[in-house]
Amino acid sequence: MICLALETATDFCSVALEVDGEISVREALAPRRHAELLIPWIRELLEERDIGFGDLDALAVSRGPGGFTSLRIGLGVAQGIALAHELPIHAVSTLAALARAADSEWHAKHVLAVLDARMSEVYAGFFDSRDGDHVAVADEVVVPPAGLALPHEGPWLAAGSGLASYGDELESVLAGKVSEKHPDIWPDARSVLALAETVEPVHAWELEPKYVRDDVAN
Repeated sequence: MICLALETATDFCSVALEVDGEISVREALAPRRHAELLIPWIRELLEERDIGFGDLDALAVSRGPGGFTSLRIGLGVAQGIALAHELPIHAVSTLAALARAADSEWHAKHVLAVLDARMSEVYAGFFDSRDGDHVAVADEVVVPPAGLALPHEGPWLAAGSGLASYGDELESVLAGKVSEKHPDIWPDARSVLALAETVEPVHAWELEPKYVRDDVAN
């Protein structure tokens, strides 16, 4: 199985290539540089393994929620490759990828994935561990930090940029319910790869971003 994964929904830009179980990665915290970095990184990874786009079996991409411009860059590149080479696309929730990235480090039973949504709001996803996988236990939301409501008492591991941006506002909401906070964890392409087979693939023309809200911010 050869799969290329892209994660561009946040300030963290990440590309991963899996070839028969071996994963190579390019990634960096690079605000507003996704368009500059993405294609060169993809080409580097393919050249390192001496393969071309035609050798890919599938693509995986983060579909949001996230920054409007950066998110569209990743989706656009994935669509272009998929259309040119007739490849299926596995579109993964950005919040699910964030939860996966956090869980790979700390193996938590309950994960709150929280991203800065700008406009004084956060994107939040809620995930419980079941049979070795983290599954969503409530709908993903975009809310003011003080309006965040956890679906159960936890204890939760909280991860993501929303903690860094709105730590004070979230403190009263999360107090007593969160055992660990990791604001420096980002959704990454390795996590998108890991989740790819949990979602049904779509054709390139069916790929759509998941904004969670109607008013998007850069």
